[in-house]
Amino acid sequence: MGTGGRVVVRLATVVATLAAVLVPAWIAPAQTISTPVTMAQTVRLDAHLTARRPAGALRLAFPATHIAFSWAGPEDVTITYRTDPDGVWHEAPIAHDAETATHHYTGVLAVPRAEQLEWNVESPHLTAIEDLTLDYLNTLDGPRVTRDLPATADAEARTPKIVTRAQWGADESLKRTTGGCRRRFYPLQQLFVHHTAGANFDTRPKATMRAIYWYHVVRQGWCDIGYNFVVSHDGRVFEGRWARDYNPWEVHDSESRDGRVVSGAHVDGYNSGTVGISVMGNFETAKPSPATRRALAEFLAWEVDRHDLRARGTHTYRNPETGATRTLPWIAGHRDADATSCPGNYLYSKLPALRRDTALVMGEGKTSTSVRVTASSRRISYGDGVTITGTLTDANGVVLPARVIRTYVKEGLKQWIEGPSATTAPNGTFAFALQPKANLKLVAIYDGDSETWGSESGVRVRVAPDVTLQAEGAFPDTTGAYHYPAGTDRVTLFGQVTPAHTGRNVQIRIRKVQSDGTVKRIDEGSAQLDRNGGFVFDWDVVDPGVGGTYHAHALFPKDDDHARGVSPVITFVIDPQP
Repeated sequence: MGTGGRVVVRLATVVATLAAVLVPAWIAPAQTISTPVTMAQTVRLDAHLTARRPAGALRLAFPATHIAFSWAGPEDVTITYRTDPDGVWHEAPIAHDAETATHHYTGVLAVPRAEQLEWNVESPHLTAIEDLTLDYLNTLDGPRVTRDLPATADAEARTPKIVTRAQWGADESLKRTTGGCRRRFYPLQQLFVHHTAGANFDTRPKATMRAIYWYHVVRQGWCDIGYNFVVSHDGRVFEGRWARDYNPWEVHDSESRDGRVVSGAHVDGYNSGTVGISVMGNFETAKPSPATRRALAEFLAWEVDRHDLRARGTHTYRNPETGATRTLPWIAGHRDADATSCPGNYLYSKLPALRRDTALVMGEGKTSTSVRVTASSRRISYGDGVTITGTLTDANGVVLPARVIRTYVKEGLKQWIEGPSATTAPNGTFAFALQPKANLKLVAIYDGDSETWGSESGVRVRVAPDVTLQAEGAFPDTTGAYHYPAGTDRVTLFGQVTPAHTGRNVQIRIRKVQSDGTVKRIDEGSAQLDRNGGFVFDWDVVDPGVGGTYHAHALFPKDDDHARGVSPVITFVIDPQP
């Protein structure tokens, strides 16, 4: 996922260009938001096809914020619509990202809470059109649902700020990820630029994301939204297809943890090993905004640099599933791989300049880094401390001093929280001293800077409860053994588990020293811990008249919070009958 250790050279003009792109790393805190449920209604329009213009007029069941049309049959169909009886007629452009061999779909079009709709269909093959359907939605005014918004990372230098699915209000119950919808991940080879064929200058991009998501999944039957990312008119980048659950320090990059990209549904035959970035709008009729162009260049530079692609020139794309190949620009428009007008003439004509801008933003590129972290012990006892040490180097093994290393820690079943931070020493090393109370997961994070990409590394430390065991009614001799008189038929053992684990059981195992000096387990039992973690176990002596030397220890089984805890072995002696 890194840059292969390329040497970083900065020209003054490149530095000036990048100055506006660099952003510090920080974590947006977790919060709770309220998101409207998407309201949707579907209407079959076939019956109106023979009527004169307007072919149909509908009173909508609720004010619509978005509409879309679909049909089966010929592609050379023009659908126009208006939401104001005295207003202007608009054409509903076909979304070529969505069409199949038999079905065609318009873009999802934002409308101003329309209460009625007039529509018209023109085609030389009007009678061949079937299943003409209108879907209208309201993604702003439905019943509101409270959602927990996880903490999210905002990035190392030159990483775009990405509006996550939770932030734009994706209803995760809609997507499917099993069976034929099982996610597939491949190394990134190719970048495709699309347009949504929706309304231009959209001022409610979050609402439109919810509408596109519903339309792709419910109307078109896809597993999820087709694009990996969507860019709005104001330059915001939205997370599209779901890849995985992210930890709070991770950027929602549409990738697996090892840097492979999730396959979307944006270019038939070219979805594997590619990223689809769609721009909201119809660029057959409008030019992309300056904010859109800046966002695209910065986003593409981020993808190109991290994955060792090239901003300019061509290469041979090979589908990792089918083996099919095709020569394509590294940054291509949808039409470069398919017979389509997408991403629209106005945006497609900007791709050469966009590739130049991407190369300029990237400059000579940033080198990848490696942070390595280890623990002084992988298992400690409750109450003990552990030292975490690590080293930060670049891809060539050169140490990186004076860099800040942040940590996230998770104890047992608790949530991830921000841990301590440190600055690397002249030899690239760093260290943290911790005293975890439960099993510890720690991730050391280097966020990167203007010359290096960030990296991370994790370590786990098991924390074992402190378990004690003693024998009651006797005192240990100088060797530590407890002595009981002949005829003793019950030995009481007691101890403590710290932390308490109230109500859990501790196991006690009894072994006897045999005549040949070997030790054999002869009995075991369990005792319940009280609210302070204490326990008592009464052992009924096997063959009390025989006597002998016994070993006993207490064992607390592992759980999600702690490793298995074992007490020291105690010895007790029961004298034989005379």
